[in-house]
Amino acid sequence: MRRSLAVVVGAAVLACAGCSSEPEKGDAPAAGGTTKTTTKPSSTAPKSTPKPSPVALSVPMYQRALTNVEKVLKPSVARVMNAKTIAAFDASRLQLAKAVVIERSALAKITPPKGLVTAHPAVLDAFDAYAGDVATELSKAGGTKTGCGFPKALDVRLYEAKSGLRLAYAELAQSVQKSIGKGVNFGALSVPPKLSQPAVIAGRGENGDVFQRSGPRGSGSLEITNAGDDVVIVIATSNPRKPEASIYVRGNKSARLTGIRSQDYWVYFKSGTNWDAKNHRFTEGCSYQKFDDIFDGSYNWTISLAKTPLGNASSSETESF
Repeated sequence: MRRSLAVVVGAAVLACAGCSSEPEKGDAPAAGGTTKTTTKPSSTAPKSTPKPSPVALSVPMYQRALTNVEKVLKPSVARVMNAKTIAAFDASRLQLAKAVVIERSALAKITPPKGLVTAHPAVLDAFDAYAGDVATELSKAGGTKTGCGFPKALDVRLYEAKSGLRLAYAELAQSVQKSIGKGVNFGALSVPPKLSQPAVIAGRGENGDVFQRSGPRGSGSLEITNAGDDVVIVIATSNPRKPEASIYVRGNKSARLTGIRSQDYWVYFKSGTNWDAKNHRFTEGCSYQKFDDIFDGSYNWTISLAKTPLGNASSSETESF
């Protein structure tokens, strides 16, 4: 915007009676009957001081910065991995998410070594991704139900939640390490060790284990050859939930159930994975079936569990038992 300055100059000096013609000390002398006052604009403008350029860290100093981040995060990671309840896990998970965000902000303020200028943004991106995993994707400490619809045990829920968080942290370390390459390390101090699996995960029963039996024993027997997955064979006169006997047969194994007393009985079988020995059931990938024909207890039978067009005994799906 253009500025204009108007200067008004007096054309005469007014005289008054009794006024001294001598100028008072400090007044400007008169010339030609007029006075003129001028103001010289300042030619001095404030000068800005240039900010000093940030100093790039050396490689050892950058390593120290990453090591300090690990030392800060390690206790938070340990609290999550040592949680004994779902509530404790979720609370410590939130604390870890906040700590990750704070440490990421601290890393964003440093100037990396010249050789890591392009790698440093990738390091920050890795921290952003991990903070998101901790804060949202792992907010629930495992599902409450198994794949077969049974209540999931607390130790299984915590194992799944902690394993997910540990995997995310290991991926953070791998992403950082991949970005910075050799010469700088991250993850060795703070990535927690793998957890021991609860017994039910990948659990299996013993082949030939008769884990349920009711009533007196008889003289009948049933020979089972299993060419498929692990199964439980259930002998019942009507309701498979109230069996006369139940036997565990592993995949590609054979077993013999003796002492069958019923004159006529049905043969049920269920298969799956993650055997819960305490509750006598598979917890994942469950299938429930029974042979369509009733078995005459006056004979000793042999059955083969294998899908084949040459079989002479059909089976049908049933409700869970």
